[in-house]
Amino acid sequence: MKQNITINGLTFTPYISAETIHIAVKNMAKHIQNLYAPEDEILVLIVLKGSFIFAADLIRHLHLRCKIEMIRASSYGDGIQSSGEIHLTIPPFDIKGKHILIIEDIIDSGRTLVALQNRLLQKQPASIHIAALLSKPTEHQYDLSKACIGFEIPSLFVIGYGLDYQELGRELSDIYQLLE
Repeated sequence: MKQNITINGLTFTPYISAETIHIAVKNMAKHIQNLYAPEDEILVLIVLKGSFIFAADLIRHLHLRCKIEMIRASSYGDGIQSSGEIHLTIPPFDIKGKHILIIEDIIDSGRTLVALQNRLLQKQPASIHIAALLSKPTEHQYDLSKACIGFEIPSLFVIGYGLDYQELGRELSDIYQLLE
């Protein structure tokens, strides 16, 4: 069993193993594969920074033609709770008539994803689908039932597998929860 780790004075305990994550990512890829026709080309929008490891693993399991763009969306800052203020940085690219797959690390309230989705819908894509590794359904303020989710978790603060606390912990292959 992995041990607890400490980052900037906070202690985290193992929560989801790398092996369990790997199985979930493969299953998510199968589900996403079925959302598109074999001839479809999709534009994958990777929400930085937290989803970059998850996105790389997920994309490797997709057997679709993918173009990839990186976008920034954040609402946490340096804390362990959302600030409620959403920051979106979307490069100017043409998505009209394209199939979009947004890859996100974690869905809390859903405000960030809904803001991003609304911004993208103004550009008239053919479709928008969401894949998120983690979701906290008790925190949702919007209907996100159509999103492809790897794990539903309670309202915990987690790090690892791309998720961070004050920019640290992203490199961990397992996911850890804050020990309170």
